[in-house]
Amino acid sequence: MNIFLVGPMGSGKSSLGKKLAKSLDKKFKDTDKEIEKKESKTINEIFEDSGESYFREKEKEILINIPNSLNMVIATGGGIVIDKENREKLKENKVIFLNASVERQRKRTSRSDKRPLLKNVDRLKKLKELYDQRLQLYKEVSNFEINVDKYKSKDILLKIIEELNENN
Repeated sequence: MNIFLVGPMGSGKSSLGKKLAKSLDKKFKDTDKEIEKKESKTINEIFEDSGESYFREKEKEILINIPNSLNMVIATGGGIVIDKENREKLKENKVIFLNASVERQRKRTSRSDKRPLLKNVDRLKKLKELYDQRLQLYKEVSNFEINVDKYKSKDILLKIIEELNENN
């Protein structure tokens, strides 16, 4: 069974995912990085050249083709929960929701130009809009939720590991 990390952009899925994988002695994958490798383009380039719906198709292909038996830690893109089939696939695995306030998301994404949904818009307004649209979907697919605003990275890892140990 895989461990998927879901949550909004800037919640720490990739950075925490790498640390979690290392702590659990598992391999790590990032669905966004897998898409970039497969397409030989950055996420920004994919959005610019082909649009968000094309990106969502590629995201779904990557997710659906990850065998549940891989026993990996996998960081997902913030919008992966939009698609119903993606949600069904996620529910077949262990899913941890890294819940981050809109303010934390803004801080963590403020120096990044790698967020196509935040280009040329009021960032705070867009982050709030996305959070409100997706919150219930994150909750729907997850087995465990942690508010990342409240803890340091190492404490988040400890809480996740503790939760995984209790429920295995």
